Amino acid sequence: MNLPANAFIVPGVMVISAVPILVAAVLVARGNLHLINGLDASRLRDPAAACARFARLLALVAISMFAAALGYYWAHGNHNHMMIVTVALLVAVNAVAVAMMLALTALKRDYRQSGQGDAKGTRSERTRGQ
Repeated sequence: MNLPANAFIVPGVMVISAVPILVAAVLVARGNLHLINGLDASRLRDPAAACARFARLLALVAISMFAAALGYYWAHGNHNHMMIVTVALLVAVNAVAVAMMLALTALKRDYRQSGQGDAKGTRSERTRGQ
């Protein structure tokens, strides 16, 4: 089976787009929690657990994009197959995004309930009042 050279463009773009997300996952796993909405790890009860949770979620986004790249390679021009891969990618990435928002909300709620300080733990909350 001979594939034209342009059959590798969309899968290549997907792989290249997933690499920065994978790099961010590694950075967050190493403790750079400030990359997630400016979170201050020193103000959290268990920053290691938060780092692990967000690193896993970011890695899931990258993995779903790598899987989509394989799917686009498999589809190689068949519009119905490409539509199936696109819908699956949208569902997977958006489900992980919702999980990430819920995890961030739980961290904020946990911080506020612990009574450790004011509710200005993230960049969006600090800039909202300005």
